[in-house]
Amino acid sequence: MTISILFAFFFSFTTNNTIAKEIPEPQDSITVYIFLHESCIISQYYTLPLLELHTEYASEKIQFIGLFPNYSSKPEKIEAFKEKYKIPFELKTDYLKVETERFGATITPEVVVYNESNDKILYKGRIDDAYVRVGKRKRVTHTSELKDVLEAIVHNNSIAVSETKAIGCFINVRESIPKDLLNSETTNKD
Repeated sequence: MTISILFAFFFSFTTNNTIAKEIPEPQDSITVYIFLHESCIISQYYTLPLLELHTEYASEKIQFIGLFPNYSSKPEKIEAFKEKYKIPFELKTDYLKVETERFGATITPEVVVYNESNDKILYKGRIDDAYVRVGKRKRVTHTSELKDVLEAIVHNNSIAVSETKAIGCFINVRESIPKDLLNSETTNKD
């Protein structure tokens, strides 16, 4: 009888809801991938809004990574771009288009907000509606889709818009890549 009382006590103690509430839920890991090209005027234009979004939303939960998928974006050009526009987040090459193909990116700048924990794209498209088409920018921006998505993530709300059409410079998907780069194991590193 003593063993059954101990078992009942242990069972009721371990199933108590207050214990379960003390264990924190795992947080999602979110990455904002930004496809860029240093010579694209629209990529250059969006450096300030991206800097502001990074300042406001970057955290342990949300990180930003800039990707340069065109082989013409040499490391020294990327570094000069980073310095000129004071980019605070990591910039990488994606010459083999691994991330470009993974996310179906075709334009610079184009963003992909990705939940690394759930392996799910939360948003893909433009940063905001400042550009109507290449060479045609609005005087007033009416929507800021990337900001809205980040706000929804921070406040655990549902994301209203999951995809928009990015406007900018095309990613060169058919460029020739040197064979030594194709054989390199460190292709996606700076």
